[in-house]
Amino acid sequence: MLVAKAIVLWAVTFVAGLAGTLVATPLGERLARGNGVYIFPVSPSTELRVGLGTAALLATASVLALSVGAIFRHSAGAVTTVIVALVLPYILIAIPFMPASVSDWLARVTPGAAFALQQTLVPYDQVASNYTPYCGYYPLEPWAGFAVLAGYAMVSLAAAAFLLRRRDA
Repeated sequence: MLVAKAIVLWAVTFVAGLAGTLVATPLGERLARGNGVYIFPVSPSTELRVGLGTAALLATASVLALSVGAIFRHSAGAVTTVIVALVLPYILIAIPFMPASVSDWLARVTPGAAFALQQTLVPYDQVASNYTPYCGYYPLEPWAGFAVLAGYAMVSLAAAAFLLRRRDA
């Protein structure tokens, strides 16, 4: 039963996230350009990856939240745990004084690694720069970062299903 809920939740959240992304992206670009912000050009395939990836990130995070909620059986604890697991690493990465090694670690092993899906900047070997998450360069490839979040979601879903079977027995 929990797996069926997770599948439906993932699908509904993916569609809603994709719709939100399709509306927000051109609007955000227009607002940024209107305020004089330079937008780096990206290929259509990168735009597609960012849009679909953002929707998949939101959908997978919702499955993680469902699973943690089934494990904790308390919505406040589950919501707090998932927000801390996803958002806190992203906030810590955004601190310019965070050591690069800590930022790289946070961007590799926490569920927040999935934000690599939204990376559009490309590091070049011949250019010496500060390639850190703070500067928009994630240490993992976009889909590898998503795989970290998916791994957390799958493990928590399996744990939740196991615990629910034990509680019902």
